[in-house]
Amino acid sequence: MKKVLLLLFLFSLNANSADSSNVLAVDNTFFIELAIYVFIILFLNKFLFQPLLDLKENRDVETSVRIERAKSMDQQAIEIEEDYKKRISDFKKEIEVSSNEKIVEAKKQAEDLIKKAKEESLIEIENARQKLDSEMYLKIADLSIEEINKGDNELTKKIKELVGQIKGKI
Repeated sequence: MKKVLLLLFLFSLNANSADSSNVLAVDNTFFIELAIYVFIILFLNKFLFQPLLDLKENRDVETSVRIERAKSMDQQAIEIEEDYKKRISDFKKEIEVSSNEKIVEAKKQAEDLIKKAKEESLIEIENARQKLDSEMYLKIADLSIEEINKGDNELTKKIKELVGQIKGKI
């Protein structure tokens, strides 16, 4: 470095001012200017341009990493959403199947209860008819034929109707 400065100093002492008639002439100042220009380019490259380029490259790498991470997170979000929708649909199907089974079971129980109630009511009706028939037979037996034939009161009218119904069953 000291040698470069010394060389520049020596060339500057030797430098003659260029006359205006020969502007494109190459003299000692041209080499000094060229050396200074090359030195400035190398200096700026080392301490300004290269750090800026490294900074830009690092930023580009970091940006691409962040973009990849964002894409990955977006894909994970899509997968999680699909899994969530699948679970919801499976849960809805399970609830529907379960509720349908409960409805079918409840209908069976209701039909069984209705059937049982019908059977019991038919038995009760038949028992009531038998009891009524036996009571009617007893009442009819208590009455004499002559009283029935007179038929003045309501009881005899009902007895005649019941006798007609009994004959219709037989």
